[in-house]
Amino acid sequence: MSAQKLAKRSTPATKRRERDRLLRRSDILAAAEKTFATQGFHETRIEQIAQEAGYAAGTIYLYFADKESLYAALFVHKIEQMVAHVETRTKLARDPLDGLRLAVRAQLEFHDENREFFDLFVRQRLHASPGADDPWQEVVTHYRRHFKVLVDMIELAQKEKLLRKTESHLLASALLGSIVQIARRAQREGSTEPLVKHAAFVCDLFLNGAKT
Repeated sequence: MSAQKLAKRSTPATKRRERDRLLRRSDILAAAEKTFATQGFHETRIEQIAQEAGYAAGTIYLYFADKESLYAALFVHKIEQMVAHVETRTKLARDPLDGLRLAVRAQLEFHDENREFFDLFVRQRLHASPGADDPWQEVVTHYRRHFKVLVDMIELAQKEKLLRKTESHLLASALLGSIVQIARRAQREGSTEPLVKHAAFVCDLFLNGAKT
């Protein structure tokens, strides 16, 4: 690309348009989250989201092909935030086991802060195994990134002989499974208690087992 074309693309007007585009997209995602949480996925119409965002329905379609694409983008946004939150917290770890404790606490904290959305996701069960062009593919990518954070800490703990040598992916799956089941149980029972209160239990069970 020539310097002249690059300069043209970087004009203040271009930057302003890009900021406006990102702001509109953010407004739409925020409105979608609120509407999906109160109406449910199947009952929500694009027109309701547009009204909540303060835009015309046609504006929504400039950013998202349909309601499922919008919902998938919202879930990608949430997963990005969750992974970033976990990664930020684990950087403060004193050692790998402390990192695992911080990761569990961070994930449960994020669920507490976004409970309505995650309750909706569990209740609607919209997530299927995506193909290469499926809008949910990016969700899987972020889940794998999150999973790798746990696997890396587990393998480091094994290297330092803080955890027994066994399949690290199975250990990470067991840890994540405990977190997911606690969240689902709270959702089924309609509990409003903070999930983060269970962080110590999850970590103790994972690190020490259920023996007396």
